[in-house]
Amino acid sequence: MRAYGRPEAADAVSGPRWVSGPGPVRRLALVLAAAVVLAIVAALPAAAEAQEQYRVWRSPQFGLSLSYPTTWTVVEERNDPERGDVLILGNETSALLIGLLHDTRTPQQMALDLIQSQKETTPDLAVVQTEETESGSVLMFLQYTIHPQSASAMLIDEKALLGTLEPGMSTITLRGMVPDRADVESEFEQIESIIGTLAPER
Repeated sequence: MRAYGRPEAADAVSGPRWVSGPGPVRRLALVLAAAVVLAIVAALPAAAEAQEQYRVWRSPQFGLSLSYPTTWTVVEERNDPERGDVLILGNETSALLIGLLHDTRTPQQMALDLIQSQKETTPDLAVVQTEETESGSVLMFLQYTIHPQSASAMLIDEKALLGTLEPGMSTITLRGMVPDRADVESEFEQIESIIGTLAPER
């Protein structure tokens, strides 16, 4: 059986000799390899674009990092060797405050202090729900009005998680704030997904 290929110079006795070319299996392998290369090249811009959709914030004092979508921006950032690291993120609708603090308070003390200080600025503060987590952190759901008695008055839904980073040494404060007129559930899902990326740096 002759292999399929191209004819070489004719031989006086046997006629044209056939040089074996790539068989069907080899051709298929070459096609697949080319397809893989093309797929990788095509995916490079998409991978770069995916990376550009997120930014990373690093806490210089506590060795933690956080990823957030580029639809959120840094509104304020403080790094105080005595106080700690504070980050405030915002999108067009909501805000997220992350405080990693050199603080000896317990989460319960932090919760009481937060309620007291919030009442001073927003007297209509209502503590809708409060509970203690298995780790000893305090989770609170708050409602209050900012800019009362004005055209920009806005009812705010807030979830606050107050916990301990290192007992007797440092604390963590996570506060997500969403206007009641927004899609509250969707906004808090975004906030919680950002908080979920907070982790020790490798």
